[in-house]
Amino acid sequence: MLTVTNINGQTEILNNYQRLEITEEVNEAFSLAVTSFSIENNPGHALLEEESIITVQDYDFRVKQMRTNKNSKEVVALSTFFDLIGHRQEEIYGGTRTLGEFLNHVFKGTGWTATTDVVDSRFIPNYGVGNVIELVADLTAAFGCEYKIMPNNRVHFAKEVGPDNDAQYRHGHNVKELSHHVDTYNLRTRIAGYGADSLKVTYTSPFAEKYGIIEADPITNDEIHTVADMTELLKNELNDYPEVSIALDSIELTEKEIGERVWLIYEPIKLADGTFMEFQTRVLKKISTNIGGEIVTKSVVIGNTIPRTLSGIIADAKVEIEKNARWTRSRIEQTDYNIELAVEQFTGEILEAYAKIELTATQIRSEVAEIDVRLSDGVAQNKSAITQTATEIRSEVSQEVNRIDGSIASANSSITQLSDQITSVVNTSIPQLDGRINTAESKITQQGNLINLKVSQSDFTGENMVSMINMTPSSVKIQAKNITLVGAVSVLSEIAGNLGTITAGNINISEDVYVGGSIYLGKNLPSGVTRKVVFGKFGDFPSITNHNGSGALSIAAETGINFSTLGGSINFNNNTVTNLNGYARSDTYGLGIAFNGTDRLYVRVNGSNVGFVTLSN
Repeated sequence: MLTVTNINGQTEILNNYQRLEITEEVNEAFSLAVTSFSIENNPGHALLEEESIITVQDYDFRVKQMRTNKNSKEVVALSTFFDLIGHRQEEIYGGTRTLGEFLNHVFKGTGWTATTDVVDSRFIPNYGVGNVIELVADLTAAFGCEYKIMPNNRVHFAKEVGPDNDAQYRHGHNVKELSHHVDTYNLRTRIAGYGADSLKVTYTSPFAEKYGIIEADPITNDEIHTVADMTELLKNELNDYPEVSIALDSIELTEKEIGERVWLIYEPIKLADGTFMEFQTRVLKKISTNIGGEIVTKSVVIGNTIPRTLSGIIADAKVEIEKNARWTRSRIEQTDYNIELAVEQFTGEILEAYAKIELTATQIRSEVAEIDVRLSDGVAQNKSAITQTATEIRSEVSQEVNRIDGSIASANSSITQLSDQITSVVNTSIPQLDGRINTAESKITQQGNLINLKVSQSDFTGENMVSMINMTPSSVKIQAKNITLVGAVSVLSEIAGNLGTITAGNINISEDVYVGGSIYLGKNLPSGVTRKVVFGKFGDFPSITNHNGSGALSIAAETGINFSTLGGSINFNNNTVTNLNGYARSDTYGLGIAFNGTDRLYVRVNGSNVGFVTLSN
């Protein structure tokens, strides 16, 4: 049944028509021609006009040519698939993608759907802007594939459309020839191929006995390592028989599908061994018509003149690469927003290394990675990256090990450079057997007026330890749980705050020392060990205590020591005081001497006068 829908959306049945022909070719035209008559019970006839749609078996054809007579209309209509020449895609979608991904972009918003059996990927730079028909043509060329228009606005893509039922036909026997065309322009009978490791193979076709030696351009494929594989590729590459196109009307052939592969024994070409030329051809074109109310195939054209692309030949060559063979590929992906360049290295199907550069309008990022899957306990990945923007440059180096028990050990370092700051960081993260994590980090931040150094660690118990040095033009701050100074320490200015414990062989202080509390010299000194305090300049001080009473304490001053300004007492803890150098000494505890300024010398015990001595000249 045929129906007609005009541009206003009105639909009627076309009942009275003749000379219906539907012509279908591989990757080419899909058209309908019909003559309709203006008689009763043919309501669709009135709707036949330019741009009307004729529907046959769920295929839609739009009227493009029409000749009107008094009682009839002769029309030619194209599949509405070709309406898509007026539908444009305006977004760049280039790069390395699968055919399905490209098709989703091409048919987006068209009302058509696309399906495909092709699963491999191709690189197409700057692809995606244009009308749908030209974009489809670019895809079939890039992937070496074909398409078939299906009912209900669907298009199917395959390496070769149509089945292979291994049918065989013999010229002049079970097929009737309507016309034929033979072309030997591309005929070649010998070809050379170059592979890996200086491999060279030359293949000569058996048709060389009939046509002589005709050299084809050599091919090169570095992924081929054996003579057998290269020979197979050369056989597929060589076009060693004429291109033949034969129009047939065999009843057997009328049931064939477009693109279907059939074997043809072509008797006009006889080989040297007495056999006839035999080769596989395809149904390249078929014409259908209406017979008894059914749409059936009227005639077909079989042949081998569909151009073969090198990518299709390589894909069909069945050259097997060893499972562990190492190979590389490069790719460029370009959209309106970014460009990515990458080179990837594989072992079999496993990615083991890559390098890539990604460019956007505001950023450049380069990355290099190595992936080692041969570890007995997991997978290791080493990666370095540099990210550059107008305001920042960041470089990173990382290592990550994914173990088979699910734990992940990692280490990374980074340097971030700004116009006014440079920051370097080193991090490690090590999982423990019980699932707890030990992490450590070191960090240096450098600015014009600041340098900050920080080391921190969190162990698997959760304890966090931090040491830090912060330096500015006016101060240096050291923060840590323990600070150990080894060697001579010179202090040129003030030391303030709680210093904790300072251990050193010699401390040379060249400026004034202000002590707000006690000074403990040689705490818990071993017996017989002597410590000395020498004052080159001296002011007030609170007290000096020999902590445990062992050893000896010696005090000397260049300008003298005035004990009267202390306002307290000096406690020697019942130790014997020696070397007074001419001053009074007493062996009695609390004994003192006072002079009244004229002639009396008083004797005091614990501050009280117990007697006096009158002095005379």
